[in-house]
Amino acid sequence: MFWHELGKSLQEQFFDGHRFVNYARSFINVILVIVVAWLVTRLFNIIIRGLLRSKRPGRFRTVMPLVQSLFGYVVLVIALIMVLRVIGVDYKAILAGAGVLGLAIGFGAQTLVKDFISGFFTLFEGAIAVGDYITTPVVEGVVEKIGLRTTQVRAFDGTLWTIPNGELTSFGNRSREFMRAIVTFDVAYEQNPERAMAVAQEVALLWYEENKARCLEPPLVQGLINFGDSGMGVRIVCKVKPMEQWQAERELRMRLKRAFDQAGVEIPFPRRVIYQR
Repeated sequence: MFWHELGKSLQEQFFDGHRFVNYARSFINVILVIVVAWLVTRLFNIIIRGLLRSKRPGRFRTVMPLVQSLFGYVVLVIALIMVLRVIGVDYKAILAGAGVLGLAIGFGAQTLVKDFISGFFTLFEGAIAVGDYITTPVVEGVVEKIGLRTTQVRAFDGTLWTIPNGELTSFGNRSREFMRAIVTFDVAYEQNPERAMAVAQEVALLWYEENKARCLEPPLVQGLINFGDSGMGVRIVCKVKPMEQWQAERELRMRLKRAFDQAGVEIPFPRRVIYQR
């Protein structure tokens, strides 16, 4: 008798015809919310990928992946709220509780909050962008991704470094406006420094005529910059476009070596003079 009454009560409570209709309607609405949220996110991602394939400024390529991520989170939260509303859950109380919980977590995770704030100002000020070559106290390399919490930098050896934005307190950016190709060499004390500098200036100007598209100013031989243990230091500088300085320095060194060999200008090596009494 008890089990009969229990089964009848459960049938009236959960398996009534009207309740089945309500369950089916709620299930269909939940599926529709999920499908619409997926389609909206999918369409937005396709648009973003299409924009990123086109030639856009570095600032655009830096911000768009972040916008894509934030948009996905916003759609997810809205879809979750709509699902809760469809199934009859009091989502307002859940949101209020989540706000209090988020405040408590914020006080306990101050480093995380610091990373987010630093990332926001880094993006807002445009100090670095995706594709920039930066130097930090930890690593130097090409910026591949900038998020609100971390920045990813690809080192020359291929290592991908992930740096919390709160630790990017100081860095150098080698991809803005211009760089200088700097080549230094020594001339033996037995050599005529003016002749060596004349050969160097001729080589530098010839290289400049062949590479004007990469240069912003003609190269300059600055003269003697120091007196070393075995030779006199000479320096050549040339203002070039960003990321062109290393190639320019390599080419200038190679041409200087060939020209010095042909002109008989000696590049010194360490030596020691001993006086015997």
